[in-house]
Amino acid sequence: MKVFNRILIGINILFFLIAGLFGASISINQDANKWWASMVQTIADYLNHSMIARITVLIISLLLILIAILTIIGNIENRRAERTVVLQSPHGDIMVSLGAIEDFSRIVKNEVKGVKEIKGRVLSKRKGLDVTAKVTLFSDRAVAEVTQEVQEAIIKYIQYTLGIDAEIKPKVVVSKVVYKSPEEEKKNE
Repeated sequence: MKVFNRILIGINILFFLIAGLFGASISINQDANKWWASMVQTIADYLNHSMIARITVLIISLLLILIAILTIIGNIENRRAERTVVLQSPHGDIMVSLGAIEDFSRIVKNEVKGVKEIKGRVLSKRKGLDVTAKVTLFSDRAVAEVTQEVQEAIIKYIQYTLGIDAEIKPKVVVSKVVYKSPEEEKKNE
Protein backbone atom coordinates (compact mmCIF):
# COMPACT_ATOMS: atom_id res chain seq x y z
CA MET A 1 0.00 0.00 0.00
CA LYS A 2 2.90 2.36 0.67
CA VAL A 3 4.17 1.98 -2.91
CA PHE A 4 0.69 2.75 -4.26
CA ASN A 5 0.47 5.84 -2.03
CA ARG A 6 3.86 7.04 -3.24
CA ILE A 7 2.80 6.61 -6.87
CA LEU A 8 -0.35 8.63 -6.16
CA ILE A 9 1.68 11.34 -4.46
CA GLY A 10 4.01 11.46 -7.49
CA ILE A 11 1.07 11.79 -9.90
CA ASN A 12 -0.44 14.56 -7.75
CA ILE A 13 2.87 16.43 -7.61
CA LEU A 14 3.20 16.17 -11.40
CA PHE A 15 -0.32 17.52 -11.98
CA PHE A 16 0.08 20.38 -9.53
CA LEU A 17 3.48 21.24 -10.99
CA ILE A 18 2.06 21.36 -14.52
CA ALA A 19 -0.94 23.41 -13.39
CA GLY A 20 1.31 25.79 -11.45
CA LEU A 21 3.71 26.25 -14.39
CA PHE A 22 0.75 26.81 -16.70
CA GLY A 23 -0.81 29.43 -14.44
CA ALA A 24 2.48 31.21 -13.76
CA SER A 25 3.55 31.27 -17.40
CA ILE A 26 0.27 32.60 -18.82
CA SER A 27 0.06 35.32 -16.18
CA ILE A 28 3.67 36.51 -16.59
CA ASN A 29 4.29 36.37 -20.31
CA GLN A 30 2.05 37.04 -23.35
CA ASP A 31 4.27 34.86 -25.54
CA ALA A 32 3.60 31.96 -23.17
CA ASN A 33 -0.14 32.57 -23.69
CA LYS A 34 0.33 32.18 -27.42
CA TRP A 35 2.56 29.12 -26.98
CA TRP A 36 0.05 27.36 -24.68
CA ALA A 37 -2.83 28.24 -27.03
CA SER A 38 -0.93 26.86 -30.04
CA MET A 39 0.00 23.72 -28.05
CA VAL A 40 -3.63 23.10 -27.09
CA GLN A 41 -4.73 23.73 -30.70
CA THR A 42 -2.11 21.29 -32.00
CA ILE A 43 -3.22 18.59 -29.56
CA ALA A 44 -6.90 19.20 -30.43
CA ASP A 45 -6.15 18.94 -34.16
CA TYR A 46 -4.19 15.75 -33.62
CA LEU A 47 -7.03 14.24 -31.55
CA ASN A 48 -9.57 15.18 -34.26
CA HIS A 49 -7.60 13.33 -36.95
CA SER A 50 -6.18 10.32 -35.08
CA MET A 51 -8.38 7.59 -33.59
CA ILE A 52 -5.38 6.00 -31.80
CA ALA A 53 -4.63 9.28 -29.98
CA ARG A 54 -8.27 9.60 -28.90
CA ILE A 55 -8.34 6.01 -27.58
CA THR A 56 -5.04 6.59 -25.75
CA VAL A 57 -6.34 9.78 -24.12
CA LEU A 58 -9.58 7.96 -23.17
CA ILE A 59 -7.67 5.08 -21.55
CA ILE A 60 -5.36 7.44 -19.63
CA SER A 61 -8.34 9.54 -18.49
CA LEU A 62 -10.28 6.48 -17.30
CA LEU A 63 -7.17 5.24 -15.48
CA LEU A 64 -6.81 8.60 -13.70
CA ILE A 65 -10.49 8.55 -12.72
CA LEU A 66 -10.04 5.01 -11.36
CA ILE A 67 -6.98 6.10 -9.35
CA ALA A 68 -8.96 9.02 -7.89
CA ILE A 69 -11.85 6.72 -6.89
CA LEU A 70 -9.49 4.13 -5.38
CA THR A 71 -7.73 6.87 -3.43
CA ILE A 72 -11.03 8.05 -1.95
CA ILE A 73 -12.16 4.51 -1.11
CA GLY A 74 -8.77 3.61 0.37
CA ASN A 75 -8.71 6.68 2.61
CA ILE A 76 -12.25 6.05 3.85
CA GLU A 77 -11.52 2.38 4.58
CA ASN A 78 -8.24 3.27 6.30
CA ARG A 79 -9.92 5.79 8.60
CA ARG A 80 -12.72 3.37 9.46
CA ALA A 81 -10.34 0.51 10.17
CA GLU A 82 -8.06 2.67 12.30
CA ARG A 83 -10.81 3.83 14.66
CA THR A 84 -12.04 0.37 15.78
CA VAL A 85 -10.63 -2.94 16.96
CA VAL A 86 -12.44 -6.10 15.92
CA LEU A 87 -12.53 -8.92 18.48
CA GLN A 88 -13.63 -12.43 17.58
CA SER A 89 -16.17 -14.20 19.78
CA PRO A 90 -18.18 -17.41 19.35
CA HIS A 91 -21.28 -15.28 18.74
CA GLY A 92 -19.74 -12.96 16.14
CA ASP A 93 -17.45 -9.99 15.78
CA ILE A 94 -17.22 -7.34 18.49
CA MET A 95 -16.09 -3.88 17.46
CA VAL A 96 -14.49 -1.75 20.18
CA SER A 97 -13.93 1.91 19.42
CA LEU A 98 -10.44 3.19 19.99
CA GLY A 99 -11.96 6.05 21.99
CA ALA A 100 -13.12 3.48 24.55
CA ILE A 101 -9.60 2.06 24.76
CA GLU A 102 -8.15 5.56 25.07
CA ASP A 103 -10.02 5.91 28.35
CA PHE A 104 -7.01 4.24 29.95
CA SER A 105 -5.82 7.76 30.72
CA ARG A 106 -8.35 8.21 33.51
CA ILE A 107 -7.56 4.85 35.05
CA VAL A 108 -3.78 5.29 34.81
CA LYS A 109 -3.93 8.80 36.29
CA ASN A 110 -5.65 7.42 39.38
CA GLU A 111 -3.45 4.29 39.63
CA VAL A 112 0.03 5.78 39.22
CA LYS A 113 1.30 8.29 41.75
CA GLY A 114 3.24 11.16 40.24
CA VAL A 115 1.05 11.63 37.14
CA LYS A 116 -0.60 15.04 36.96
CA GLU A 117 -2.16 14.69 33.51
CA ILE A 118 -2.26 12.02 30.81
CA LYS A 119 -3.70 11.97 27.30
CA GLY A 120 -3.87 8.72 25.39
CA ARG A 121 -3.92 7.96 21.67
CA VAL A 122 -4.51 4.47 20.27
CA LEU A 123 -4.23 3.46 16.62
CA SER A 124 -5.17 0.08 15.24
CA LYS A 125 -2.66 -1.19 12.69
CA ARG A 126 -2.16 -4.51 10.99
CA LYS A 127 0.64 -5.41 13.38
CA GLY A 128 -1.44 -4.57 16.44
CA LEU A 129 -2.23 -1.58 18.59
CA ASP A 130 -0.03 1.51 18.57
CA VAL A 131 -0.47 3.17 21.96
CA THR A 132 0.94 6.59 22.82
CA ALA A 133 0.49 8.42 26.11
CA LYS A 134 1.44 12.07 26.54
CA VAL A 135 1.98 12.75 30.22
CA THR A 136 2.67 15.60 32.61
CA LEU A 137 4.48 14.39 35.71
CA PHE A 138 5.08 15.80 39.17
CA SER A 139 8.71 16.36 40.13
CA ASP A 140 8.51 14.38 43.39
CA ARG A 141 9.29 11.01 41.69
CA ALA A 142 11.87 9.80 39.16
CA VAL A 143 10.70 10.11 35.56
CA ALA A 144 11.94 6.64 34.56
CA GLU A 145 10.13 5.00 37.47
CA VAL A 146 6.82 6.76 36.83
CA THR A 147 6.89 6.17 33.06
CA GLN A 148 7.55 2.47 33.58
CA GLU A 149 4.57 2.28 35.94
CA VAL A 150 2.46 4.15 33.35
CA GLN A 151 3.47 1.65 30.65
CA GLU A 152 2.66 -1.32 32.88
CA ALA A 153 -0.71 0.16 33.84
CA ILE A 154 -1.59 0.82 30.18
CA ILE A 155 -0.67 -2.73 29.17
CA LYS A 156 -2.66 -4.20 32.07
CA TYR A 157 -5.70 -2.02 31.31
CA ILE A 158 -5.79 -2.72 27.55
CA GLN A 159 -5.18 -6.46 27.91
CA TYR A 160 -7.86 -6.73 30.60
CA THR A 161 -10.37 -4.52 28.76
CA LEU A 162 -10.00 -6.26 25.40
CA GLY A 163 -9.36 -9.71 26.81
CA ILE A 164 -6.32 -10.22 24.58
CA ASP A 165 -2.78 -11.34 25.26
CA ALA A 166 -1.27 -9.47 22.31
CA GLU A 167 2.02 -7.72 22.96
CA ILE A 168 1.49 -4.01 23.52
CA LYS A 169 4.42 -1.61 23.75
CA PRO A 170 3.04 1.78 24.76
CA LYS A 171 5.12 4.87 24.06
CA VAL A 172 5.16 7.44 26.84
CA VAL A 173 5.98 11.03 25.93
CA VAL A 174 6.77 13.20 28.92
CA SER A 175 5.64 16.66 27.88
CA LYS A 176 6.23 18.41 31.23
CA VAL A 177 7.58 17.83 34.69
CA VAL A 178 5.93 20.21 37.16
CA TYR A 179 6.56 21.11 40.77
CA LYS A 180 4.04 19.64 43.20
CA SER A 181 2.65 22.39 45.36
CA PRO A 182 1.78 21.81 49.06
CA GLU A 183 -1.95 22.17 48.24
CA GLU A 184 -1.72 19.35 45.71
CA GLU A 185 0.15 17.16 48.20
CA LYS A 186 -2.64 17.64 50.75
CA LYS A 187 -5.27 16.89 48.10
CA ASN A 188 -3.58 13.60 47.16
CA GLU A 189 -3.28 12.37 50.76
